[in-house]
Amino acid sequence: MTDIRFEMPRMRARSSDRLAFRLLVALTYPLFLAAAILSRLLPFAPSSTRPGERVSVFAQARRASEATIAFAFQG
Repeated sequence: MTDIRFEMPRMRARSSDRLAFRLLVALTYPLFLAAAILSRLLPFAPSSTRPGERVSVFAQARRASEATIAFAFQG
């Protein structure tokens, strides 16, 4: 049987990490949104999507911010 005292701190730590991740994504989202808009406006900018796949600039910025911030939590 599992003792609940040992699971509570782990759950709190996960919740804390999840909150920190969301906060960092919210803080960096405007930067990535500006970059996504500029990449659409500039004709020579490389595309970060696969050929034939078209996503909104908002989805592109969200993907970029979540992928970048995830590296901060690896380790």
